[in-house]
Amino acid sequence: MIGKFSALASGVLATTELNSLANNAVASGIVYDNSISTRRDKYAYFELNVTFGTGPTADSPIELYILKAGNGVLYENGDIPPQPAMFVGSFIVKAVTTLQRLTIVPPPGWTLPPCIFKIVLYNRTGQAFPSSGSSLNIYRWNDEIS
Repeated sequence: MIGKFSALASGVLATTELNSLANNAVASGIVYDNSISTRRDKYAYFELNVTFGTGPTADSPIELYILKAGNGVLYENGDIPPQPAMFVGSFIVKAVTTLQRLTIVPPPGWTLPPCIFKIVLYNRTGQAFPSSGSSLNIYRWNDEIS
């Protein structure tokens, strides 16, 4: 048997939730249900699209965390910043006011939790997000055996 990946699927996780996200603030209402039969994806990477009105601090992060709700109701503690065990990665920004398309590809061995979870973005760029036009996307896939 030869292992290969399934077709890449994509989805928008957040748009309006990112509007005017202040510096040192979190966007945390982004819910994703990976337990339903139409999903159950194992792997993913994340893409953030943002255009700042004023250039952010060069090389500053927008951190991405995942808060799991294994029982489908109660999420892990999401204090600011969330616990390090929930950290997925950082989008590192440039000090520009043009569109930044940034990705986080989690390390080998990292998998999406097979439950409902919340995405938390922690803005540490020194600038607020614009009032509209930003998006957070997920690109997901699974293993296939042929």
